[in-house]
Amino acid sequence: MTTATPARSSLRDVADAFRSARRITAICHENPDADTIGAAVAIRLIAERLGAESEIVSADRPPPLFAFLPRIDDVHRRPHLEPDLAVVCDAATLERVGRVAVAEAEWLSRARLVNIDHHISNDGFGALNLVDPAAAATCEVVGRLVDELDLELDAELATALLTGIVRDSHGFSDAATSGDTLRMAARLVDAGAPLALIHRVVLAELPYPTMALWGRMLNAIGQRLDGRIVYTVLTRQMLDETGTVQHDADGVAEFLARAKGAAVTLMLREIGPTETRVSIRTAEGVEATRIAAAFGGGGHARRSGCTIGRDVATALDEVLAVASEVAD
Repeated sequence: MTTATPARSSLRDVADAFRSARRITAICHENPDADTIGAAVAIRLIAERLGAESEIVSADRPPPLFAFLPRIDDVHRRPHLEPDLAVVCDAATLERVGRVAVAEAEWLSRARLVNIDHHISNDGFGALNLVDPAAAATCEVVGRLVDELDLELDAELATALLTGIVRDSHGFSDAATSGDTLRMAARLVDAGAPLALIHRVVLAELPYPTMALWGRMLNAIGQRLDGRIVYTVLTRQMLDETGTVQHDADGVAEFLARAKGAAVTLMLREIGPTETRVSIRTAEGVEATRIAAAFGGGGHARRSGCTIGRDVATALDEVLAVASEVAD
């Protein structure tokens, strides 16, 4: 797949936009994870330190596990401030922010959009685009912005940034983890970020209902091409039976990616009768974006995703057909 390179903005240009803004709205992507939440919290803290009004907006409520993050109890479902600077965190497209993109289209049209991300498939939708596909996390990119703004790292800001970096680097084990990632992480720990707590809450700790859900998903595991493709599904029935929500399945895609000999691993989520989200993980040398792009999705070379307008059974058949071509 050929991915168009979006027009990139310099750290200086983005920093100047932050300095001149009087109101800054940080926007998460739908079904928020640690990187988008950590980046949004960090943006709000940056805005406070610059003397601007600020808020965090997320179409979906942040999961309770992020209760240790500052300002996390003050997240809005829609913007409350008048438009000024709108910073979209960790989204390859504006549509990725979910209902906010549709319900607040007029508000967004009046705001100056800043797109901060690390996905290779980012389409450059912002007036300013601070996008680095080589970064391990969007929070790593935001950390560079903190330096450009010459702001001092404190425990709150460091905690927000390290949360996203730990999650998206999978505890510093992802191939995208660089020396720069580790050096920034060290600075964040020195500034007071609780690495052990973040690792435990974000990557290690699972409540019993979550374990029960994972058990059902692993019981539904399947394979193709003699194990070169491994997959599972998450159905609404599984959530109902275990008393869990979509977020409780986060981490299953990474667990499947540990399957020895698998070139492609897939996790499909039943969102609705005709909506299925797909998480794609691939081994070295296999492009996850080739599978995602077939359904209008994108992401990273080895971690991508898409949404298919089909029921989960039909979506599974369709994505397996494409994955079989890529993995064969």
